[in-house]
Amino acid sequence: MPAETHSRRSPVDRDDVANLVCERLAEILEIDEGAVVPFARLRDDLHADDFALIEWAETLEDELGERTVGFRLDDDDLVELDTVSDAIDCVVARLNGAPAAVDVVVLGGPAAALEARIGYEFADRSLLERALSHRSWCAENHGHESNERLEFLGDSVLGLVVTNDVFQRFPDLPEGQLSEVRAGVVNARALADVAVEMGLGECLLLGKGEDTGGGRMKQSILADALEALIAAVYLDGGFDAASRFVLDRLGARIAEAADGPGGRDYKTRLQELAAQRTLGRPRYLVRDEGPDHAKRFFATVMLDGTASGVGEGNSKKEAEQAAAWSAWSVLQDVHEGSQGAGTA
Repeated sequence: MPAETHSRRSPVDRDDVANLVCERLAEILEIDEGAVVPFARLRDDLHADDFALIEWAETLEDELGERTVGFRLDDDDLVELDTVSDAIDCVVARLNGAPAAVDVVVLGGPAAALEARIGYEFADRSLLERALSHRSWCAENHGHESNERLEFLGDSVLGLVVTNDVFQRFPDLPEGQLSEVRAGVVNARALADVAVEMGLGECLLLGKGEDTGGGRMKQSILADALEALIAAVYLDGGFDAASRFVLDRLGARIAEAADGPGGRDYKTRLQELAAQRTLGRPRYLVRDEGPDHAKRFFATVMLDGTASGVGEGNSKKEAEQAAAWSAWSVLQDVHEGSQGAGTA
């Protein structure tokens, strides 16, 4: 089991129970609450029949069941009730005798090992609990918040960390290539792979059906849980902690995405692709503008005598790479589109 659930009972306040019992009796019997006094007889004075008492019991079970698992008023209990005071005593006795609602989750074992693996120990363990709590588990364990809100926040934190990293790490890449690198790591497949490497699935709190249905290895659940965990680290330790957590796990993947097949040298990649399409060797036309201390270069790449991509940069090489990437992206899109049409 990924986690143990332990009971924690809040002391039963008889006055609170008495107020609740009297309020619900007055509502169901449609009488003034002032008439519902401890010595009043339920059937003789308040005219409560069996149907009214059953409705009263079911109402209390719904309300108090959220606090105490197994709270129930049996038919035998209702038969024996004579006065309002009897009803109060019966409810108090059942609250004291039933097991307390599960409201504490002790995350030990795999979850403690998870903290060791990620190199981060939570100051607020409830954030870790929430990050690992799938909605299916919360549906079976009332009173706990699922990781969906954390997932929402984590998605933004992840995007900012990765975007800032690629922007700082690859100053020569144009905007389009930066977006391509980010998309290569900020996607469900990549995040699920990282989650598997971390052993995140074994720590998740899943409902019985989701657990038996293989939920611990579902791509969407793993990716969402990783985003929730990122948000939990961010809330617990701040942006720097979240950034370290993300880059420790995704840094190498970011570099691989930036390199891609053939590396970041899009001139080489374009030349290889052009050869496959029998378009000849790419030819670059470069011009520059501005003073020597602030010169800007503009490149156009020609394929088979046709302008196929343009780019600009602070150097001739940067402009040519940008133009090569532009042409390579168009050729890739055309190729993928023709493949799709051929298989339709």
